[in-house]
Amino acid sequence: MRVATKASGWRARIAVLGTVLAVAGCGEVDQPALPRLTPAEEEAATGSVFAYRTDAELAVVRGTETVRAPGSFGYSSAPVTFTRDGQYAFAVETSSKTLVALGVRDRSVTRIPCDCADAVSLRGSVVAWWREPGQIMSMDLAGDEPPAAEREIVLPDSPSPLTGGAWDGAKLVAATDEFVLLARVESRGLWWEKSHLYAIGADAILPLGRVPGIDAGLSAAAGPDGHTFVLAGATARSATCGSGNVATIDANTNGVRSLPTLPGECSAVYNPRWSADGSITIATRKWADLAGAPSMVDRLQSAAQGWAPIGEYPVVDMLPREQESIQVVAGEPTDARGTPHGVLVVQKGDARAELAQRVVSLGAPTAG
Repeated sequence: MRVATKASGWRARIAVLGTVLAVAGCGEVDQPALPRLTPAEEEAATGSVFAYRTDAELAVVRGTETVRAPGSFGYSSAPVTFTRDGQYAFAVETSSKTLVALGVRDRSVTRIPCDCADAVSLRGSVVAWWREPGQIMSMDLAGDEPPAAEREIVLPDSPSPLTGGAWDGAKLVAATDEFVLLARVESRGLWWEKSHLYAIGADAILPLGRVPGIDAGLSAAAGPDGHTFVLAGATARSATCGSGNVATIDANTNGVRSLPTLPGECSAVYNPRWSADGSITIATRKWADLAGAPSMVDRLQSAAQGWAPIGEYPVVDMLPREQESIQVVAGEPTDARGTPHGVLVVQKGDARAELAQRVVSLGAPTAG
């Protein structure tokens, strides 16, 4: 597998600083590598660090600087993900199935032909993805080694029986220190699919099976406790209409808690987030089952009576920040089949800046 990496002059200068220097009277002394900053230290030193994606580029915003990498992300509405150490943002191209990563500090651009649909942050700067017929592949974006098999996997039978379909691949959808969550897809072709979940731990592979209502278009995010995940997906009624659903699942017990169903004739939910304070937010689309019907887009937050808008007006995505507002403001209603996008707006106090157009999703390093 070929991995092409482009490093800027900044990375080259950092490498030089880490080489052996001659010190008078002391011979040669190995200089320690520059310490890595945590996301919190990075933000304090340079301003906010976050990333955004359009259908044609991945970008990292670091204070007043924006670094971009072109990519063919197509119709995907997947969020931008950061590595655990906050040093790299990445997303997967839909057509070429190539992972594109951007370095936060060194501005490096890395392209990994992963033949995958999704990838997760495993540890440090290590990313991982699924490769058929049964391998978790990984690569350290901070290193020079090519991708390698992290683990060979034989998936046990799902506790949920097949319902007339056949296995059609799998993907890693979320990861914590305890588990990697994998979704194995059962399909009959076209729009019909069912998702069967597995929690892969250090000592065991736990077959969790299907979660009611979470059939097609499954996406997931890890909860604060390390073994519970929030799931978003849909139950399709036809090729043009389905109902979006959200649930949580505990990998230790296989306990499922269904959250309120999204109202509307046809709906979809995706890109869930589970914050440290316990709040869950989801991206949503709602439309009528009519030819050419537009879809209404917003990001909602779990509330006592169901779901409530996270912002004052509809947004495609939003990052929770104390000192500033980072949001993708939704424009006119889009076609129900189209990928929602909007204008990236950053507001701090009275200062408001529009950074990019046709933005699909956001991402930020985890606190630490």
